[in-house]
Amino acid sequence: MASIELVDLTKHYRQGRTVVRALDGVSLEIGPREFVSVVGRSGSGKTTMLDLIGLLLRPTGGRLLIDGQDAALLKDNRRADVRAQRIGFIFQEFNLLPALNVMENVMLPLRYTKSNVKDGRARTLELLEAVGLEDRARHRPDELSGGQQQRVAIARALVNRPTVVLGDEPTGSVDTQTSQELVALLRWLNREEGVTFVIVTHDLDLAGRTDRMIRLSDGRVVGDELVRHAA
Repeated sequence: MASIELVDLTKHYRQGRTVVRALDGVSLEIGPREFVSVVGRSGSGKTTMLDLIGLLLRPTGGRLLIDGQDAALLKDNRRADVRAQRIGFIFQEFNLLPALNVMENVMLPLRYTKSNVKDGRARTLELLEAVGLEDRARHRPDELSGGQQQRVAIARALVNRPTVVLGDEPTGSVDTQTSQELVALLRWLNREEGVTFVIVTHDLDLAGRTDRMIRLSDGRVVGDELVRHAA
């Protein structure tokens, strides 16, 4: 069973008398444990597709299945539950709360589930060790580098044990070396956690380190290929 399935998915906006087809009939499957990038020019529909998969937007038409469940048909409260329990998000700008320390930031998503606090703390410590920040648990975001802040954001995305993690330009705010380190970390977590990763990016070097590259143009899929890695 695919982790994510889009069936003739559309998202249209009306601007005056003009209809903007942000996503225009996309059909594709992304399987469990895949490590996928989505590329295309600005306005190609990448972010719209990510927001639809993340249940942040409702489609105009078509079907969107998450773990076999048609999320397009769910009521708002159930969509929120699916988003909290099955989907993790990594953003370009980290989105950490400055008043909270690292551990508190990672644990934030647990507020929206029925997770046991003790289990949540254990999971948080496990993830901080995985991303190499176990010694920074009590630090605040302004005491960390950009790369360290993104590692915190990655741990936060995984704290609820989601089946899918969505990344919106997750290396866009760090330098090249840090970007390479973060991609290596994401690939390792993809294998170790068994999570499906879908990463939207303008960075073709990052996309070239994923296992599959989906190309969008004008709201449509124009390419879907496996990525060959150097030996």
